[in-house]
Amino acid sequence: MFIKTSKTIIMAVFMVYAVIGPATAMAASGVVEIFYLPHPPAEAVVKDVEAVLKKHDQFKVAKYSFEDPQSKKILAKYDLREHMPVVIFINGQNEFTLGKKKVAFKNFPKGNAFVPMFEGNWSYRDLDGVLSAVGKGK
Repeated sequence: MFIKTSKTIIMAVFMVYAVIGPATAMAASGVVEIFYLPHPPAEAVVKDVEAVLKKHDQFKVAKYSFEDPQSKKILAKYDLREHMPVVIFINGQNEFTLGKKKVAFKNFPKGNAFVPMFEGNWSYRDLDGVLSAVGKGK
């Protein structure tokens, strides 16, 4: 016969946490969705974004081409209709505040615009900062 004591219950809870706790800590902190035009300048930005994401492996990453018919449903989710080379959503958002600076992860990063009219106001450093903050639950 099994006798339940507070020590037995505490030990059982500890054992469950020891098994599940690390797995929970390693679970994804969210989702990063990258939408892009399948053209070399935008694909180069996606490659650089993926390099930043390698430091943040707690995020699941999904990539969608604006020109792929399979992407239409997810494009509709975000009501993406304007022409842009790249847009990045982190947990469903693409606009964030870093200190006093507001960034929107769309178009080319600042200083890296293939076409000046598509220069955004974000940098890879901004992306890294937002991913760090979101990954820590901030």
